[in-house]
Formats: sequence, structure tokens, C-alpha cells
Amino acid sequence: MNLIDYIKGLQKNDRSILSKSITLIESSLTKDKEKSVKLINHCLKQKHKSLRIGITGTPGVGKSTFIEALGQKIINDGNKVAVLAIDPSSHISNGSILGDKTRMQQLSNSTNAFIRPSPSEGHLGGVTYNTKDLITLCEAAGYNVIIIETVGVGQSEFLV
Repeated sequence: MNLIDYIKGLQKNDRSILSKSITLIESSLTKDKEKSVKLINHCLKQKHKSLRIGITGTPGVGKSTFIEALGQKIINDGNKVAVLAIDPSSHISNGSILGDKTRMQQLSNSTNAFIRPSPSEGHLGGVTYNTKDLITLCEAAGYNVIIIETVGVGQSEFLV
């Protein structure tokens, strides 16, 4: 895909393009870095605004259950919600190993919700290195409430 395809897809709130944009931002390939910088710079010029909410807590405390209920309320109030769920990373693939999205079944079926698990890649602070850019992409795609679910270690979520 070229840069224009990403930009047009985000403007049309195409969730598939939003997912591909996030994959581009998360990519460690050199060929993707230049395009991802251009995409983020374009999105930043649009000056979209959102309410950003960080949810943290120990593993198993019910963060995903709470987010699903909160997300449904946000949608029922006429908003669009994006959930960025930060998961522990696999030592083998570096990908997410928990997949919190599976615990938000109702919310994930809503056309006004977008849920994306992202691996922490060992980054401390409860978020990923790219979380700020992922928020920018979600805003560009028209989501006005962004919820960040931290990795859930309970003591180091100081960046969220």
C-alpha cells in the first residue's frame, strides 16, 4: 500500500486500514519506517482530539471486563471508542500472547469500536514504544475516546 491509501482509509474510518496502519507503525522493517513517519506526520497535522483513558491494574483484576462495559456506555452515548490493549510479549515471536480482545466480545462486534492488542515488546511503563503514535492513528480514523489497557503488571504503569 502507498501512503495515500493509508491516509484515505483512515479518513473513511476503515478499520482494516487502521489495523494495517498500526502494523506499519509497529513494524521494525527499515522500508516501513520512512512511510510510518510520513503517515504519523500527516495525521498530526489534522489536529484531531480525543479523550484518552488509561486503565491499569494487576493481572486478572477485571480490566478487560470493565473496559467492555465502559466502552459500551461510551458508544451508547454517541461516541466512537478505540481500545489499545497492551499485552505481554512472546519471547519467541515478540507478538502479543494474551489477546485481551477475546475478552471483549460484545464491544469487538460494535461498528463504533476498534480493539487492537499490541505487544509490550518488553517496554516498561505499561505501554508500548509506539502507543502515542497508535493513539494518533485512532484519532485520525475518527475515534474520539481512546482507552489504553496497560500490560497489567501492577506496579510499573507510570507512562500511561
